This record gives sequence, structure tokens and C-alpha cells, in this order.
Amino acid sequence: MALSLSRRLRERRAVGEHELSMPGTREAPEPELASEFLGGTVERAGDSTYYLIKEDLALDFPPLIGQPQRLKRQLQLVRGIGPKTEERLRQAGIVWLAELLDHPRFGREAARVLKAIDARDGDWLVRCGASNWDVAALFSPEEFVFLDLETTGLCGTQPLFLIGLIYLQGGKLCLKQLLARSFEEEAGVLRAAFESLSKRPVWVSYNGLTFDEPFLRSRFCYYFGESPAPRLHIDLLRHVRQQYRDLLPNCRLTTVEAYILDTYRPDDVPGYMIPELYYQFVMYQEPALLEDILLHNSRDLQSLVRLMGVLQSL
Repeated sequence: MALSLSRRLRERRAVGEHELSMPGTREAPEPELASEFLGGTVERAGDSTYYLIKEDLALDFPPLIGQPQRLKRQLQLVRGIGPKTEERLRQAGIVWLAELLDHPRFGREAARVLKAIDARDGDWLVRCGASNWDVAALFSPEEFVFLDLETTGLCGTQPLFLIGLIYLQGGKLCLKQLLARSFEEEAGVLRAAFESLSKRPVWVSYNGLTFDEPFLRSRFCYYFGESPAPRLHIDLLRHVRQQYRDLLPNCRLTTVEAYILDTYRPDDVPGYMIPELYYQFVMYQEPALLEDILLHNSRDLQSLVRLMGVLQSL
């Protein structure tokens, strides 16, 4: 899709250049970047600008109901300990990971797990088998950020143009949409997002482990040579698949909204149209072309906040 859109854009420009080369015509000026729409402001990040849309939300941060203390009792977090070995250890009176520190076989690995808990190395603990929710409770709500991207394609070598974030600010959940009004403003969007994401070590997304985080890493490294990385990335799609795969027609976010959150989007912009609409916006700078995309992004993010609360309670 992205390649065909790029080809069409080049063809349109080629037609325009041909028309401008005709005798008696004048070169048409580039349209000015759109501004003062949807209550947004032009911001500067580094050497580039971007467009920022902010909104305080009437949503509460979902309570963190995990039990971090339970992590120190999960003997199976230690490599080499399965259900049967854990049962034998408990019968021998070993209940806490700290009680394994002098064990000739498991002591070193138990120390490694305890060190990861103290360091809040969330992703490593989850890979060892810890619950996302128990690990999440190691962090404060102010350290969470919900994120969603809108891009011009599925490959990290293609530009993104919108990064939507929700996080706590001043005790309230705030939606921030970082928009590139032109391809040149992608650098400003990424610079601003780099700062926000670096301050918040817990990322919450929907399919973000597969798409959003790798895509962001590719774009960050392209511009800056480095990328922020979360200590814990909670991909809600994986939890939905685990709990509802056999109960829902599919695990698309809009389907989950309808069946679980009792929310419907009859007028939602189809995902396949988003790159085309953005290319048109870049050419003509008509804010109306972006309104449905910005609404789509906002709905996605607010659904993540609500969905996290539901999934924790299961």
C-alpha cells in the first residue's frame, strides 16, 4: 500500500511540474503548514517543529492490583525449577527465593532473580515467567505511558506521522498527540516522544511488542542513533488472546471494545485509508483530512486505559 501511495504522490507531483513548465504559467507556492486546528499548538523539539494536541481526560488510571511481594515467593522464576522441583523445595521448607541463596544448585540463579526484582527489570522477569501485573505493581502510576502510532506503512524504514500518548500529569490522565504536519516534522515528533518515553519505564500498548516498539526503535535509531527502551512493556493484545481467543470472532481492538468494553465505532476510519489521507494532508494541508485519524488514535488510547483495568481483574 505504502509503495503505491508513494508512486501516486510522485506521479501527481510530476504532473504538477509538467503543468508548471508550460509557457505562461507561474510556479505554485508550497502550501503553508496547517496550524490553529483542534486546539493544538506548534512546538519545537531540537531543530524541528511538530504539532501538539493536548486533552485532559475524564478517565481514572486503572488500579494496580498485582502483588509484587508475591514475586519473591515464586520459586519457578529461577531457571531449572519447574512445578515438581518447586513442590519438593516447599516440602523441604523453602518458600522464599531468599531461602535459596545458599542452595548449591539454585543459589546463583535465585540471587539473579532477586537482583532483577530490586532493579525492577520488568521485561526480564516476565520472560522468566512472572505475571505482568505483579511486575507492574513494582512501579508507580506516574511511570506508565499508554502509546499508539499512526504510520505511513508497516515497515520501520517508512515514516510515522503521529504518536499518541496518555500518561498522568498533575494527577490527571492527559492525552498528547504529537503530529508531523510534513515529513520533515517527523524528527520533531520523535524528539518530543523520546523525552516523554525516556521518563516513563512502563509502556502499555496493543500489539506494541510486535509493531509499535520495533517501529519506534527503527525511527529513533535512524534519527538519533539510540532509542529509549521500557523496563516493562505490557502488550494488552497478548492478554486478550490468552483470555478471549476462543470467545471472540477476532482480537482486533474494535472487536474487543464491542464485546468487552461495550463501546462501538460505527464511523471509525479504516486503517488502510490512514496513509492515503495523510499523504493528501501533506500535499494540501487541509486539517479536515486528519480529524478522523486523530479521533481514531484517541479512541485507541482511551480504550487501552479501560482495557488494562478489565484484564487485571481476570
